[in-house]
Amino acid sequence: MKRVFTGLTLALVISSTQAAEVSGTVGFTNDYRFRGISQTSGDAAIQGSLDVAFENGAYAGMWGSNVDWGDDANIEIDYYVGFSNDISDDLSYDAFFAYYTYPGYESADGDYAEVSFTLLYSGLNDLGDIAATFAYSNDYFNSGDDSKYIALDYSYGVTENISLDLHAGHSFGAAWDGYGYEDYSIGLSGSLAGLDLAVNYLSNTLDVAKTNDSDDNTVVFSVSRSF
Repeated sequence: MKRVFTGLTLALVISSTQAAEVSGTVGFTNDYRFRGISQTSGDAAIQGSLDVAFENGAYAGMWGSNVDWGDDANIEIDYYVGFSNDISDDLSYDAFFAYYTYPGYESADGDYAEVSFTLLYSGLNDLGDIAATFAYSNDYFNSGDDSKYIALDYSYGVTENISLDLHAGHSFGAAWDGYGYEDYSIGLSGSLAGLDLAVNYLSNTLDVAKTNDSDDNTVVFSVSRSF
């Protein structure tokens, strides 16, 4: 945990001469899904974040949610730092470091770190935006095994305030016993009366018994407010 706060402090010190913008979100979802897998046994979650962003593209923040894995895990708090910038008029990137923590979780020490890199291409004119992401953890869930994730996301503006969103991802690595799985989603997102709204149909190919809704296909609703 000390390394996380050191990283956050370093990011703030490096960007101290830059103008900063502080923002936050509070949200609700009927099922907290992470890469297609329910983190709340199919139940609802209250979530929130607090972020600081600088003019040079650096940012840092924290995000939290309730969780339920059928044991004594109750809460997840993630800390992150990153840097985003434009490569050209149509291409941008986002480099991201996150540390996932589960305070009060006594059944296991699941805290772990992950790095990710995303390329966003917006040169499709009126045909939408497309993003490619690669994420890597050398010690997934403090298991000693590595985990990798690749994803492709596409967003198309149906109207000024509504977008059609498509997602496909693949998890693999030693943490997944070499077999890995895919997760997919299709949905709509938009804003109304100061609220960010989204509805998505999610599915995955996780080859396990249907336990705690981990691999059930489902519809996920979410609503959040930024401030």
